[in-house]
Amino acid sequence: MNHLYTYTSLLEIPALSIPGKQVRFKMEAQQPCGSFKLRGMECACRDALEHGAKKFLSSSGGNAGLAVAYVGNALNIPVTVVLPKTTAAATVDKLHGLNAEVIIHGDAWDEAHAYCLEHSGNDQTIAYIPPFDHPKLWEGHATLVDELKEQMAEEPDLMIVSVGGGGLMNGVVEGLKRNGWEHTHVLAVETEGADSLNRAFEAGHLCLCVIKKQ
Repeated sequence: MNHLYTYTSLLEIPALSIPGKQVRFKMEAQQPCGSFKLRGMECACRDALEHGAKKFLSSSGGNAGLAVAYVGNALNIPVTVVLPKTTAAATVDKLHGLNAEVIIHGDAWDEAHAYCLEHSGNDQTIAYIPPFDHPKLWEGHATLVDELKEQMAEEPDLMIVSVGGGGLMNGVVEGLKRNGWEHTHVLAVETEGADSLNRAFEAGHLCLCVIKKQ
């Protein structure tokens, strides 16, 4: 199968390296729609099509929504993206450029998310593709690690992962596990003020994924 996502470069950054250690960047901005999200969204969308979906629904005004719209446009599947009122006009223009229908609903993402859940319901022809909370998204994001396994001569000591909703981190953990990289540490980095993972940890509500040797 020809994938819509791109096999991205791995670049060494000498200016950030220290003696005996190399720092490399996985260049996910090379994806056609600008982010790693395309990996997971393509996986989830193709799975939905196999289960009878005829239309995709998304609640993200960011990279996830753009990725779903890109997949739908490439596969000739209708896409509706539900956005909160705070979404930038430039994002709406990009979605329209990918032939997506745009619905403005609610003051925050939670309300757009609830709208999608209500309007997908039991209709098997409408697939709601959430921004981060779905196993098929993680399966798709894990392809990033599959590529690293081909690009690197040895297992990395550390992977630094930006965390928003957690989809990328879950995908990285899944990718490390299925490639046998059981000694690689994962460092989660969050934006101050949007540090939901850190706050969940502090509140004692965190589910930890542990890679164990079989």
